[in-house]
Amino acid sequence: MVAKALFLGIDLGGTNTKIALVDKDGVVLERSVIPTRAMRSAQEVLDDIAQEALQLRQRFEARGFKVWAAGIGIPGLIDWKTGVGILLPNFPGKWHGVPVKEWLEKRLELPVAVINDVRAITLAEKRFGAGKVVNSMVMVAIGTGIGGGVIIDGELYIGKDGSAGEFGHITVEPNGIRCGCGNRGCLEAYASGPAMVAQALRALVQQNDTLIRDLVADDLTRVTPKVIAEAAQKGDSVALEIIERSGAYIGQALSCICVVVNPEMIVIGGGVAQAGELLFESIRKGLRERLFMVPVDTIQFVPAQLGLDAGVIGTATWAKERLEKGVIG
Repeated sequence: MVAKALFLGIDLGGTNTKIALVDKDGVVLERSVIPTRAMRSAQEVLDDIAQEALQLRQRFEARGFKVWAAGIGIPGLIDWKTGVGILLPNFPGKWHGVPVKEWLEKRLELPVAVINDVRAITLAEKRFGAGKVVNSMVMVAIGTGIGGGVIIDGELYIGKDGSAGEFGHITVEPNGIRCGCGNRGCLEAYASGPAMVAQALRALVQQNDTLIRDLVADDLTRVTPKVIAEAAQKGDSVALEIIERSGAYIGQALSCICVVVNPEMIVIGGGVAQAGELLFESIRKGLRERLFMVPVDTIQFVPAQLGLDAGVIGTATWAKERLEKGVIG
């Protein structure tokens, strides 16, 4: 590969999709954000992504760079060998059987590597972020859904079909709320961003005394995890209870993960993680209450470092590493 080698990183989201050109050191040279408009067909969504990616590629190749491959992160289950969508639980239509890799390779005329979005973030945090200093790590991303990833002996572990790390679908309440995946009682149904918002809306409808009402001026459509976190930081009891309950559920799930993986580090990311230390302490408390076979104090507990670029850095890095190993191309 030449010195000016670049890789396309694509982070498919339910609302927006991020596309970037990334070098071998994980540095983002240019990024673009386009609306996903996920209510459309999968092919229409992917066509828009390809068009934007091609424009980025053409601009940089005109300046002497060379784009070698592309990676795309998918928020759900994919067959990472064939690049076919299996289940996107939070997307309309669920994207069953969508040939993501085939369609994008045809449009981009590049090798394409497909990976789960949070596995991509996990890889980025290991190579260039919070996990650089450890050989074993667990990543949990809390946002619209809850995803995860596992690093073992310095490498991303994805399992036999790419689904290792679906922490959001650990059962925390048997016979509980129905999850988008089809199961009942999944962590995602109790501790994700939408789950927190649902709890806040229930409190507002029940006329509970809460600062959340003032922060949104009685407009229920404005309730977000960020608003809940703001109210909690001001001491609002309803908001504090929501964050503490979510943290307890996440700690419960992490206790199961830790007895299996025994990680050196747990990295917490995603939009809901912006609630900060209130959420982190609730997770730690939940972990201490449930985890006895592994000393909790020996596990480093840190926030993700790469922010909004983590997805595109991770997908570009995945494409680079798959190309170097001869798996794509």
